[in-house]
Amino acid sequence: MARMRCLWCIEPPYQEVAVLKWRGEERERLTVHLCRKHLARLKEAGQAGREHKGWWYKEGWW
Repeated sequence: MARMRCLWCIEPPYQEVAVLKWRGEERERLTVHLCRKHLARLKEAGQAGREHKGWWYKEGWW
């Protein structure tokens, strides 16, 4: 059985988080697993969001 890992790295997940993922007009609401480091970075970005590989992410589904 495969081990769960963070969406953006190979660390084990710390928490499951609801995020809005978008690029231009394309929007997607997801529930993702993030490690402690990436969860902190996402929270620091706030409502502006955080860019990762061409996609923007922000916490929550609003």
